[in-house]
Amino acid sequence: MAPRIFWHIKYHSRQTRKKLSKPAVWVTARVIGLLYYLYMGLVWHTSRVESYGMGRGVRAVLKHGNVVVAIWHDNAILAGRCCRELRPTTLASRSDIGEVITAVLNLQKYHVFRGGSSRGKSRRTPILQQLVSYLKKRKEVVLALTVDGSHGPARIMKPGIIGLAMETDMPIFATHLVCKPVLHLPSWDKTRVPLPFGKIVIVLEGPILRNKEASDSEEFERMRSQAQLLLEDTAERADKCLKGEPLPAPNEQLNLDPSYGDRSQRKGRRLLLPHEPPPDPRLIED
Repeated sequence: MAPRIFWHIKYHSRQTRKKLSKPAVWVTARVIGLLYYLYMGLVWHTSRVESYGMGRGVRAVLKHGNVVVAIWHDNAILAGRCCRELRPTTLASRSDIGEVITAVLNLQKYHVFRGGSSRGKSRRTPILQQLVSYLKKRKEVVLALTVDGSHGPARIMKPGIIGLAMETDMPIFATHLVCKPVLHLPSWDKTRVPLPFGKIVIVLEGPILRNKEASDSEEFERMRSQAQLLLEDTAERADKCLKGEPLPAPNEQLNLDPSYGDRSQRKGRRLLLPHEPPPDPRLIED
C-alpha cells in the first residue's frame, strides 16, 4: 500500500510542475524582455553609432521585394536592439529559450516565427516550409537569421540560408555589429554584451544573387562559399572601423554589384535617412 501512495504523490507532483512550468516560463520571458529593452535602450542612447551600407540594403528591398540578412550568433544581443529600425523577421524555436527570445524581440518590433527546435531536421522542416510560403506572399521583408546556428561551431555558416535564398530568389546580405567597451559571455560563440557610453559600428554588405542560368548544385556551392566569405569580410571590415580606420573596400572576390549604392558613413542612432522609409512587410495583394 505504502509504495502505491508514494507513486501517486510522485505522479501528481510531476503533473503539477508541468502545469506550473508554462506560466512560469511566460512570466520569466516577459521580465527578461523588459530588462533587455531597458538596458539596451540605455546602451543605444549613450553610445556613438556609426553605420555603413544601409542604403544598399534599402535599394535591395525596393528592387527585389525581400532580402535575407545573415548574422553571426555572437551578434545576437547587439542586433536585437540595433537593427529594430529595419523591422526584421526572424525565427525562434518552441523551446523555453525560444519563448524568451520571442518576448525580447517582440518588444523590439520584430516579427518572430516559432517552430521546431534547434535540434532535429524533421522538426525544423515544417517551419521552414511555412517561412518560404510567407515570403512568397509578401514584400519588404527583411529576414534576419543567425547562420552559425544555436550550438556552433562559431562563425561557420550552416547551408540552410542558401536553400532558402534559392527557393525564394532573395538576395543575401551580411551584417556585423561591433562595440566597445564590451563583455564576452562564457558561451560557445563568446557573445558580446555592449556596455553604455561607448561606440557601436554596424556594417551591412551585399548582395549575393542567384545565377538562374547555372545548375542548382553548382549555384548552391558558389553561393555558400560566397556567403561565408561575405560574412568573414564584413566582420573584418567592421572591426577595423571600430578601431577608427576608414571602411575598407570589400574583398574583390565577392564581385559585389556597385549599382546598389555606396557605403558612406552614417553617424547617429538613425540608421535610415529621411527619404528611406523603413521596410513595411505586407501581403503582395494589398
